[in-house]
Amino acid sequence: MKRTMKYIGSKISLVFLTLLIVANGCDESQDPFAEYKQGPLQQITDPYLQIKTPVVQFQAGTPSYTVALNAINGLKQITKLDAYSVYTDAKTGSKSDPVLFKSYTIDNPLKVEISDEVTYEDLKDGIMVDGAGLPANDVELAVGSGWVLRFIATTASGDEIPLSGSVNIAVLSRFAGIYRVVDMKYWRLGEDRDDVYGSQIGNTRFIGSIDENTFSYNDYWGPFPWSGGSFNFDINFDDNSITVPIVCCGLFSGNYATNCKDNADKLTNVPCTGSNVLQPDDATGKHRIILTYGYFSEGSGPREFWEILEKVVD
Repeated sequence: MKRTMKYIGSKISLVFLTLLIVANGCDESQDPFAEYKQGPLQQITDPYLQIKTPVVQFQAGTPSYTVALNAINGLKQITKLDAYSVYTDAKTGSKSDPVLFKSYTIDNPLKVEISDEVTYEDLKDGIMVDGAGLPANDVELAVGSGWVLRFIATTASGDEIPLSGSVNIAVLSRFAGIYRVVDMKYWRLGEDRDDVYGSQIGNTRFIGSIDENTFSYNDYWGPFPWSGGSFNFDINFDDNSITVPIVCCGLFSGNYATNCKDNADKLTNVPCTGSNVLQPDDATGKHRIILTYGYFSEGSGPREFWEILEKVVD
């Protein structure tokens, strides 16, 4: 025990002596870190972009879209930023030549924040694909088409510097987006169980667009959360009829999916008449999708779902 205390005491004495030497040998007004605090600031050699809207969802009828980015300046001071647009048509695969879309003045030596509201008129201006301009009505754009904006900066001496980073403006179907559950029913083994997860009315669902006719129903199968999962359905725009479900990504449960056309005997407690249809409303944008579908488990029985979904309009 005594030897342990002696060792500790020696350590304390050594530390105390060191502190005395440092205190007596240094100017108290001198900051040993001053060289780092007051030295030359780190400088960025090359300017670069921070893209805040890398993907913009374009839907027919939307008045405008926000394109936002930050231009970070460097030792190679830039004074102007040009955005060039290239359009790709999903039906033909054809691309336009690059067209000057917008020019922005860079008047700050550090950072310029750019936030621009762009319209379809802005986007289609000057774009030519296969010798023709884009249609006057954005409804006619093929789903999956889109614009890519790339950027070239100009220095005060007139040198041009291509900057990495782009904005992708993707054309989605006008029927894709967030939908709210207006009404629904869930029957399990012949019993009304639409309250199994509490009322789903008022909850939202995301409907994605894959191509002109194919849509994805994401993260839910009836009232059941199915995080990361989806099934597809097709819309025939000749009569707005819907084929559902198209199992693309695995079956939620049971042995097979059921639908009104092939398995009406398994969907006797939910309506097939008047269901599986799109009810477009181009006046308000509050399109409705009415679906009846389910799944069947051998040795157990059917699960039946009926839903009315209405598109949420901001």
